[in-house]
Amino acid sequence: MIKKITLLTLALSINFSLLQAQDDGGLLKIADEFPVNASATLDYNSNNSGMVYQKEFRSTGSGYVKVHFKNFDLKPGDFVKVYSPITLDEIIYTNQGKVIGTQNEMISNFWSRTIWSDHIIVELYSAQGNNTHYGFDIDTVAYGYSMDKINNAFQYVQSDFETICSVDDKEAIVCYDGTEMGRKAEAVCRLLIGGGGLCTGWLLGTEGNIMTNNHCIGDAADALNTEFLFNYQYSDCVGITDDIFDLVATTSTFIQTDANLDFTLVMLPVNPVATYGYLSLASNPPSVGERIYIPQHPGGRRKEIAVNTDTNGDANGFAQITNAGGLPSRVEYHCDTEGGSSGSPVLRYSDNLVVAIHNTGGCPNGSHGRSDELIAAIGANMPNGGVDDPNPITPSISFGNANIVVNEATGCDFQDIDFTLRMALPASQNADVTFLFQGGTATNNNDYELITPSTVTFVAGDNTDKTGTIRVYNDAFVEGEETIVLELALNANGGDAELGFQDTLTVSIKDDDYDPSVGNQINYAFDDFENTLSNWTVTGNATTPFAIGDATTASSGSWSAAGNATNFVFINDDACNCTMNNERLMYNTVFDLSSVSSASVTFDIIHTDSNNQYASDTYAQVSTDNGLTWVNLGNEFITYSTWTNLSLDLSAYTGQSSVMISFLYNDLGNWAYGFAIDNFSVDGNGNALIQTNTNDGTTSATLPLASAGTIYAYDAGDGSIMTDIINNDGTDYDCIDVAVSRSGTSGQSFQGSTGALLATDKQFTITTTQPSQSSDATITFYFTEAEVSGWETAVANAGGSFTRSDLRIYRESTSGTSETIVPTITDYNGNVKMTGNFTGIDGTYSFAPEQTLSVSDFKTNSFLLYPNPAGNNLTIEAKETIDKVSVYDINGRLINSVSLQNNQLKHQLDVTALSQGLYFIEIESENSKYVQKFIKR
Repeated sequence: MIKKITLLTLALSINFSLLQAQDDGGLLKIADEFPVNASATLDYNSNNSGMVYQKEFRSTGSGYVKVHFKNFDLKPGDFVKVYSPITLDEIIYTNQGKVIGTQNEMISNFWSRTIWSDHIIVELYSAQGNNTHYGFDIDTVAYGYSMDKINNAFQYVQSDFETICSVDDKEAIVCYDGTEMGRKAEAVCRLLIGGGGLCTGWLLGTEGNIMTNNHCIGDAADALNTEFLFNYQYSDCVGITDDIFDLVATTSTFIQTDANLDFTLVMLPVNPVATYGYLSLASNPPSVGERIYIPQHPGGRRKEIAVNTDTNGDANGFAQITNAGGLPSRVEYHCDTEGGSSGSPVLRYSDNLVVAIHNTGGCPNGSHGRSDELIAAIGANMPNGGVDDPNPITPSISFGNANIVVNEATGCDFQDIDFTLRMALPASQNADVTFLFQGGTATNNNDYELITPSTVTFVAGDNTDKTGTIRVYNDAFVEGEETIVLELALNANGGDAELGFQDTLTVSIKDDDYDPSVGNQINYAFDDFENTLSNWTVTGNATTPFAIGDATTASSGSWSAAGNATNFVFINDDACNCTMNNERLMYNTVFDLSSVSSASVTFDIIHTDSNNQYASDTYAQVSTDNGLTWVNLGNEFITYSTWTNLSLDLSAYTGQSSVMISFLYNDLGNWAYGFAIDNFSVDGNGNALIQTNTNDGTTSATLPLASAGTIYAYDAGDGSIMTDIINNDGTDYDCIDVAVSRSGTSGQSFQGSTGALLATDKQFTITTTQPSQSSDATITFYFTEAEVSGWETAVANAGGSFTRSDLRIYRESTSGTSETIVPTITDYNGNVKMTGNFTGIDGTYSFAPEQTLSVSDFKTNSFLLYPNPAGNNLTIEAKETIDKVSVYDINGRLINSVSLQNNQLKHQLDVTALSQGLYFIEIESENSKYVQKFIKR
């Protein structure tokens, strides 16, 4: 049985609220959808052949018709035809329904392809009858609005919601034929989502990916039921003749979405890049004042472009960025858009890269999807050519991105940084690309080196990405940020390859090393206002004083705190229309900044007084007398229409111990709307603490020292300072380790010394991978005042009179040599630094008076005795024959005596058997006798 149903002409009633796409974050609806209860199952299972089912859908004057199939399941060889008897446009569906993806997968629940007519017929054909397959159901029909009705609707929308900023300055895209803006716009397409949702999309990169808004394509089901229409435009600038459009795909594969940044990435089943080109995201985010343009499908119309503006444009009337920050990051511009423009690319004129994805109107219009944040969010799903690729017409070779930032570590290892080299289109001949390090402040083969070949080749016909690697060596030098600048040189070998827009890569190495007089950052206070105002005192006479709320509770009437998903503290004059006099929000803690060299207060702020048409008096303020008087910290707060992060300098108050901070809000008797802050933080930089605990083998500092310069050794656990080491002559020590090997605040015997002959408890050990005993190094050791004064007290208690000025630094190297240095003693924030110059840096460092140490190698015109203290051997060198060597203990008893033969001028005395302590050695020759004490360690 054949069923034929004709629907009566429907009077289309456009729901204007659905046309507010640029203002409420929804996609533009350009169709009315009606439920339908139609099924072909009974007719399909009748075992008839030929056309077994027919259904008509008609709505006179509609722009198009499409239906939604459910449970589509046909026997192989059977098919459904959907067609217009007026235009003869048709589409065939078989088997399980709609083909998706690239592997001929099928889905049984789907929207039919759009038929551009007000009348369609659905027919089911069976070859031999059916008794095993279901058939299909139709549950919805969509009748698309005609362009006249859409345009009439937008006349209402524009006057009410101002997505057109004053005069509509958009132009037909064909007016820009022959320009780079026109060529870029070819990658922009019209999206029809489901039955009647309209947005704009664009090709990102070279692999057939489409970008649009999350509020346009929100999930995989939307992606499967979206039509992608390219070249939907006029063929003449006056906008009379329609060009031939290209329905590239009626489905796509869902890749990724993000509601906060309002983007979705999908993949087309075919790749139209060769025909329409592609766009690329800018890793360098936009700045206020940069010129932009937006190709789009506003109101569902044929493609237009917004280049000029009569509102807040640049000196030439071109659209420009008016805001590029805030929380969350928001890009704003007075660039005309309409419903249906959602998802359009915002392109920077200077490099034709996408800096944002458009999603909201309101003048300023704007986007929550800033390019650098989109890049970070897409991550590994980024297609080739998706970043910093201006996509020239010729085969051009460029770096995959312009900048790489490396956070340098302090250690004896390295970081390998990969970079990408891309070719936009295959070249006609082999293209040889050479990497050249030009400029930059980092030193090649010291701070970094290229560890991949310096030349790569793109073989003719191949545009596969190439990867290179720069090895960045970590170090401990305080040198600030350094840069590596890598440039490209090209040998095209007679082909058509050329260097592209991005032929320079800059790697910035962020230094993590610091001078101890600067120190690490100290956080004195932080409040995100998620719970209570327990850290604050609120004063004033407001009917509605400072309180905690969110964007819903804080916003009202003419003031909105939208854009912050968390709680914050706010005061809202608009909520009560009441006078507010000197409303103060004061932090309860008094900050002691006496030990810091710099400090700041940072916070997120939103503040408005209706574009400054009313007077207001709102400041951050500082007090140093417990709140009796307050001084303005910086200037009066201007209007911040979106959440903005501010940092105010507190350095003028460093050195002071009683610093208070507050916020003053005063509307001066006017209706000044609102003020809110969030994420309040006070931070300072002060002197590093001194390491006092033994950390040998636990949190000692492991540092590279292969060239001249100054390094600072900090405890790896808490950052406390131990030593400064200056490599004066550039000796390559390779990797060194610095530790406090003995700790305390008293004194102790030094290798058998007695009475008041005490060394400090504190002792340091430095080990090196490549020791040297003939180098030039200056080392500073850090002591707390308690460590030094404690030693002085221990000496006095033992009957001695030594003070810190009597201290000497004794270095015993790992090879057995030693040296004693008179240190320079200086102040370090009320503590003590001891500095000396040494002939090597490896060894153990002890601190005691020279009388305690007695460690100088003995040398006269005739004899040399070393090392002293001695390990297993004590060496005697003489200019005259040595006859006899005798060893006595500290009480004068003979321990050992050796008579020498054969006129020896050098003798090595074995002292292995001696116990640790002080001894005397007597050296006799034919004409002389010398006695010198030495220490057995």
